[in-house]
Amino acid sequence: MSEPEARRSGYPLTIPDRLLHSEDMKRACRRRDFSEIFRLVNRRAPASYAAIAAAVTKMTSARVGDVIRRDRGIRSVAVMERIADGLGIPGHMLDLPERPWEGTPSPAAAAQNQAYASSSPDGSNDPPSLPTTGAIPGLPIVHVDPSNSADADALPEIVLVSVYVDGREQIVPINRRALLGHAIGVALQGSGPLRAVSASAEIVSPQPIRPHRLPAGRGEAAIEHFRDMWHTLVRADNLFGPRHALAGVHQQLDMLQGLLEDSRGEHRQELLKLSAQYAESAAWLHEDSMDVSSAETWTSRAMEWAMEAGDEAMLSWTLFRRSQLAAGKKNAGQAIGLAQAVQRHERALSRPMKAAAIQQEAQGLALDGDEIACHRKLDEAHEFAAIAESSGDARSGHGDFCTSSYIEIQRANCWLNLSRPDRAVSTFQTALAELPDVYQRDRGFAQARLAMAYVGIQEYAQAAAEAAAVLDMARGSGSGRTLQEAVTAVNALAAASNVPAVRDLLDAIKENAGF
Repeated sequence: MSEPEARRSGYPLTIPDRLLHSEDMKRACRRRDFSEIFRLVNRRAPASYAAIAAAVTKMTSARVGDVIRRDRGIRSVAVMERIADGLGIPGHMLDLPERPWEGTPSPAAAAQNQAYASSSPDGSNDPPSLPTTGAIPGLPIVHVDPSNSADADALPEIVLVSVYVDGREQIVPINRRALLGHAIGVALQGSGPLRAVSASAEIVSPQPIRPHRLPAGRGEAAIEHFRDMWHTLVRADNLFGPRHALAGVHQQLDMLQGLLEDSRGEHRQELLKLSAQYAESAAWLHEDSMDVSSAETWTSRAMEWAMEAGDEAMLSWTLFRRSQLAAGKKNAGQAIGLAQAVQRHERALSRPMKAAAIQQEAQGLALDGDEIACHRKLDEAHEFAAIAESSGDARSGHGDFCTSSYIEIQRANCWLNLSRPDRAVSTFQTALAELPDVYQRDRGFAQARLAMAYVGIQEYAQAAAEAAAVLDMARGSGSGRTLQEAVTAVNALAAASNVPAVRDLLDAIKENAGF
């Protein structure tokens, strides 16, 4: 490996040489076709939308998805430079100045490269070692800008901060909120000598420790914990969105996978069922975060665990999830076929699960342009709908979100897909009025779609009002699907910028440096 290649390998994502030097990548770079660049990295590296966004910095998974779909472009040279550095693309390939890592690095730059390296040249994810004495072996360093919301959201609730006290490095625990509130010094003042703390301290995220065995008699208590925690995380997702639930789901999955390694018999069956349940939740949360690749991976994992456990209900539900993913890709035939496959497992389905599968088939029929069959299916779904007073934590099982108001929201979505925005507006309005308060994320998504319906009937002021309401919610919750819909509505409104409400919305977005 040459010296420039060795330096290149120290950057956050560093796409493989075989991809970097491929004709497809060279052509995409010459054209500055960042949609194609991201698509190639996503499919051939392979790297998820989240990994690409983290490497580029100051970018979300949703925006990566927008770029790949060509809903948004990359025009800022500063962003292009971040992409070059994050992916390890030499400057000349993008008609940019030579990147710092291409020349002889300064000692400071070399140290930064080492600290920022998150993967080795062969693609492994071994954590970098801490360079100074007094650190904790085996804990990777993650450099975090407290003003960067993407960095902040990635932090655990308690972080370990590397600080220097009397010239020696020490590691101390600190609450994430205190750190991000630029209150490190204040938080540590009660610790005697721990006063001289820099706000640019390194953040150390400990590797999760997987349990392998439970003491005798603790198995049932552990299983009960996982069940209760799942309901808590489902409720958090419904109230606040994927950003506030995804880390917790993965934490529980990591513990479950550790326990599975040494579990046998009936206890293993229960752990497998729980693992499948959490994996399906992870799939949904990744999909809502616009990380479709991870969503597909976790759906497959859920299906494998459900099959090993003999959990027919979960097997059916993973087919439902695959139908949803197919609908998201506008693959009408697959969406319909998978939804019908779910319904063939009737003995394993609760009534709300059956309602969810039937309305999912209706969505596929709308994509296929079959209006009559679509609405017949939606009418049929109402016969099996969940009780409207749902607590939003899936206590009654999968599909309990599929209330009558949810089905009507899907009817409104179908009207949009059938190019009938006039019918969609009135249906959205009625359904939103009846939607339980706990489903705030579903409310936001429906409002974003309502904004699109208003654009369709040229009611631009109402569309702007709905889009403005949704944007803040979507950014705060991490729901990429909702943000994508809101952005689509705003883009559609750009042609009506002479309308005062639209102009105010566009000005507000510009003042906040985009979406």
